Amino acid sequence: MQKKYIKALISFFIIIFILTILSRVADSVTVAVVMVQTPRRGSINHEIVIEGSIEASGKNKIKIQEGFRIDAIYAERGQRVAKGDKLLYLGKEEIEKQLSRLQIEIEILELNRQNIELQTYENIYEEEIKRAQIALDRALNDRDINIQINGVELESDKRAVEDAEISLNLAVKQKEKQDAKNEEDLRKNENEKKRLELELQMKRNEYKDIEELNKVDNIVYAEEDGIVDEIYVKEGEKTTGGEVISIIDSGAEYIFTGKADAEKAKYMKAGDTISIKLSGKTISIDNVEIKSIIPEPEDSTVKITAVIPENSNISPGMSATARHIYSTDEYPRIIPIRALRNDNGQYYVLAVEEKNTVMGKEKISYRVNVEVADKNDSLAAISSVGNEEIIIKSNKPISEGERVRVEK
Repeated sequence: MQKKYIKALISFFIIIFILTILSRVADSVTVAVVMVQTPRRGSINHEIVIEGSIEASGKNKIKIQEGFRIDAIYAERGQRVAKGDKLLYLGKEEIEKQLSRLQIEIEILELNRQNIELQTYENIYEEEIKRAQIALDRALNDRDINIQINGVELESDKRAVEDAEISLNLAVKQKEKQDAKNEEDLRKNENEKKRLELELQMKRNEYKDIEELNKVDNIVYAEEDGIVDEIYVKEGEKTTGGEVISIIDSGAEYIFTGKADAEKAKYMKAGDTISIKLSGKTISIDNVEIKSIIPEPEDSTVKITAVIPENSNISPGMSATARHIYSTDEYPRIIPIRALRNDNGQYYVLAVEEKNTVMGKEKISYRVNVEVADKNDSLAAISSVGNEEIIIKSNKPISEGERVRVEK
């Protein structure tokens, strides 16, 4: 009998042990395991990456008049050239045609200008006024003689004087109108004369430029030392009157240009330094100073330019990536951004405190509302908290008031 009681007691303890293990296993499954951290002092780094390209500040752009055939191109993009090097060869036939055409146009403009200078602005109503004044004087004289003879003013004399006065007034008004018209015509002709003189000057300059090409056997030469930047024409094509080639001055600065979101770029200012990584290069160019930050009117971006230091191994047109880091002053309380939660615009964190429960002392999560002074992708500066143990990681979703197990 005693053996039966001993076996029953042993079985009871075994069951209790098993149930305890199962309870702990179940508790480990249902209770969230969390990592905690107390807020610390620190700074917030704001980093922005800007995609852009390299441009040159000083370029010598060569233009050629419209209608010339490109017979040969002696340079290529990226080639270093010296003053006097051959760049292009133009067709001779087109040059001679252009000179002949310009000569005719210049002669026509000269004739038009001379015609304007020969124009006169007379007023025929000046003679009308003189004749009307003589007629009025005669009518007045006849009236006065008749008054002396007859003692009264005759009706016919009265009408004659009135008619002469009307004719004189009409001639005066017509002369005023003609004077105004002559003045307007004179002003128009003076403007036309100035326009013709300007057009003449342009045509003469154009003729002179083409004549210079003719003198150097239709060859376009480099005007300064530099690097060929762009060639806008191809062999066999005809020029359109615009640029045919651009050359970067030997002393030109190289500038990084890129666009960034205006909100992300608010921590940047002119004078800050950035690091620039060129496409295909492994080493970044550090301490490059930002020259300007200009808002773009068409969207919410800013245009950022920075001058590249001399002797950097760069060339225009290269793709580049700029990196800017702004570090704030120290904040008294910094936490990982993943610990920050949002409830309808109210930021908060979950902290852990120890409480006595029916199961003994347990760790319970509770909510602490906070204000965010600053944040980036990894950290947040907060206020309204002290040295609470804040949950920064959990193996499952949790909310306030839940039991948790703190992982050491």
